[in-house]
Amino acid sequence: MIKDDRSYHLRLQEFCDCFMETDFRKELEKACKGLSGDPGGDPEELALKFLGLTLLYGANEEAKKISIEKSKGGKVLFSVEARGNYQLPAPSAHLTDRVISLARDMVHLDKEQGKIPFSLGLRNSSMQINLEFARTGGEDRLVLHFPQK
Repeated sequence: MIKDDRSYHLRLQEFCDCFMETDFRKELEKACKGLSGDPGGDPEELALKFLGLTLLYGANEEAKKISIEKSKGGKVLFSVEARGNYQLPAPSAHLTDRVISLARDMVHLDKEQGKIPFSLGLRNSSMQINLEFARTGGEDRLVLHFPQK
């Protein structure tokens, strides 16, 4: 197996570019079921795909925020605040852990809590959002805050 030395940030941008012309919600539902499209079944690739699709979906839906929360017991909530509040099918606890860990790595956050600006190049444009992290007592949360027009 070949080790991929590209940064998570670059790989996330590549995933976004690859999935830009797809049905984001449909692809997110597949990713939540663990279907990555990666023949090797690499959990890192699935986590990057999930995060990229979440960013694209949020931008497309003009979301205010999207949150992924894992409780102490391993229950995951995946909710969107856009034109209304609704939930999407939740990813597994393992995938949620990996997504949050990769997001933390991309913004270099070691503290339990923090809100950090994040920029993502998308073809001839870019997206600026804020990533908010909170980890307390076995619970973990990532909130993507989208800019409002």
